[in-house]
Amino acid sequence: MSRPRGSRKEARLSVSLDEGDYATLCAIARRRDVSVAWVVRQAVAGLIQTERQQTENPELPLIQKTGREAQAQP
Repeated sequence: MSRPRGSRKEARLSVSLDEGDYATLCAIARRRDVSVAWVVRQAVAGLIQTERQQTENPELPLIQKTGREAQAQP
């Protein structure tokens, strides 16, 4: 059964890419037998996930070195 119209909220956008990037996206899409739009959506989702993880769990040093300890570090 198909989803009723209007039940899914989406945003459309237009993006300009250089020829090399577009050609690479097309090659990836052909290899995976999917559309270029699908490849772009997956790339965007991956970037968002990475950004959220870095924001929620920033990598902080366990011990902050100060003074002579920091200078002695090779």
